[in-house]
Amino acid sequence: MKKFNGELGKMVYVVIPMILQPLLTFAFLLLVARSSAIESYGALALSIVLASVVITFSDVGLRDYLLSRNAINKGISRGENLFFPSSLGYLTLAAAALIYAHLIAETDLAFWLLVASLPEAFALGVLHKSLFFDYQKHDQLVRFSSLDAFNKSAPFVIKIVAFWLLRDIVLAVALGAITALLTYSVWFFLRCVRTRSFFTGEAGPVESVRDMFSFWRAWSPFTISFLAFFLYFGCDRIIIEALLGSEPLAVYAAAYSFIAIGQIVVTAFWSLYMPRVSRGDDVFSQRRFLGLAVLLSLAMFAGYQLFAVYIFEYLYPQSFADATLIMSIMSGFFIFRLINVVFEMHWVAKEKYDSFVKRRVLCGIISVALNLSFIPFAGLLVPAVVVVFCELLLTVMILQKERHWRAARLLPDAPVSP
Repeated sequence: MKKFNGELGKMVYVVIPMILQPLLTFAFLLLVARSSAIESYGALALSIVLASVVITFSDVGLRDYLLSRNAINKGISRGENLFFPSSLGYLTLAAAALIYAHLIAETDLAFWLLVASLPEAFALGVLHKSLFFDYQKHDQLVRFSSLDAFNKSAPFVIKIVAFWLLRDIVLAVALGAITALLTYSVWFFLRCVRTRSFFTGEAGPVESVRDMFSFWRAWSPFTISFLAFFLYFGCDRIIIEALLGSEPLAVYAAAYSFIAIGQIVVTAFWSLYMPRVSRGDDVFSQRRFLGLAVLLSLAMFAGYQLFAVYIFEYLYPQSFADATLIMSIMSGFFIFRLINVVFEMHWVAKEKYDSFVKRRVLCGIISVALNLSFIPFAGLLVPAVVVVFCELLLTVMILQKERHWRAARLLPDAPVSP
């Protein structure tokens, strides 16, 4: 019990700083929702989705892979092998996102908001991930989280103050993004460049990119897994904007902004324990982890129900009223999400991650197919139901595979022929 309480305390210590940023993001979104037209909120929501794609996939899954036992054993768990490929990934994805926003987005405002947010996307997609990697590699994630609280919060404080004073949403986003780039650049220089703890000098930019792509079979499951997760927890917002327009997206994004806060708990859970479980550290048994996951999941689900019923209507204007039911339904996602994360960590450690990724990809494809088929007819409740259904489906498929492996272990060895 002492060990359990200690690990729970660590997780709380990591979560609290991490949750400041989505809380401040929510405060900024709430201010925009109450002070701007619903179309402007929808454009902001789309720019946030596109920026999040750049941030999430800039490292093509390398950060988590380089922290795994497999990368450590290969001797490639080095800072330059993350920083240089991530920078290339950022440039590629940022260009693609700008093209999409220019050609597809319903309003030009979404394009200019994306342009304004790109400095912050580099700060979070490249510099932040590099810093996380360095601290996690030295088992200093708790310290990283406390320092990260300021660096993630400052840009959104600037955005809130700038929008409050100037009522210019593009300028507010740009000022916050530049703040993020400056603060993370200073931190990256002090931690990773000046101390020479990050770059080993064993390979330059071209060599690092070339070497990492030569190991693509090892890290690609992490990339595919992130992409598959995005297909049913992120892509829905792009589909809504494309099929229904910016106003319905604004309503859906209002509910999603609250769900994103809960997702921070999941991210902290993964960040704190995945590298340790992958390395074979003595943390908890899988059964103990599942118990903790169920406890947290049910608490989060209950909290969201109370929030949706008693608080949401006092925060957002009446034009966002439909978001209440959407959030209430979507929060069912957490009942299964943390459970799946526990299995995901242990499948990484058992070098069976390919099996997990195949199931997640199937869920992502099903999600996109269902959303494209039913959103035009049934509206915004469809993606909320689909995201819960896909996470439940993933749980069912995981449990079936676990049962299969357990049964295989219990079978007696085949008799040896004389």
